[in-house]
Amino acid sequence: MSFDLDQFVLDLRRAAASDTAVRTICETIEAAIADPTAIRPALPTFDDDEALLYEDDAISIWHCVYHSGATIPPHDHQMAAIIGLYVGREQNDFYEADPAGGVRKSSEVFLETGKTLSIGPSAIHSVACISEISCRGFHVYLGNLTETDRWLFDVDHRQKLPFNEVNYAAMKRTA
Repeated sequence: MSFDLDQFVLDLRRAAASDTAVRTICETIEAAIADPTAIRPALPTFDDDEALLYEDDAISIWHCVYHSGATIPPHDHQMAAIIGLYVGREQNDFYEADPAGGVRKSSEVFLETGKTLSIGPSAIHSVACISEISCRGFHVYLGNLTETDRWLFDVDHRQKLPFNEVNYAAMKRTA
C-alpha cells in the first residue's frame, strides 16, 4: 500500500465535516498508519519537528516528531484531538485539576506504533517519547489549533501558563 500525503489531508478534511468526525478521523488515520513503512518515503523533509500540514476553522493537521526521551509538558487543546503514531512508543499522562490550583496526574496511556488515541476537548495531557527511536505521528485537532487560547501546566510550581512558543520551549524537555 502506498501513502499519499495530499490524499490523506483531503480525507481528514472530509472526515472532519462528517457527523461522526472523531470516529471517522480515527479510522482514516488507522488506515494510513497500518503500513508505517510506506509513510516516511512519501513525506517531504520538514524544517521543524512539529509541522503544520493543513489548518482551517474545522481541522488542524500536524506531523510531529518527538525524539527519544523528549517530554512535552502538560497542556490542553480546547478541542477534540486524535493522535496516530506510525513510529515509536509514547506515554501520554493525563491530568485533572487539583483543588490547590495546579494539576495532578490521574492516568496514563501508552500509544504504540500503528495505534490511535482520541483525546476529549477538556483533557490535559503530557507526551513522552519512551522508545529508543524518535516517535513520529499525525496529530489532528477538530478546530483551528493555532488560533485557540490554550494552556500549559507547570506541575511542580502549580502554575497555569498561556500556551505560547516561549512557555512551550521553556517547559519542553529533551533527552
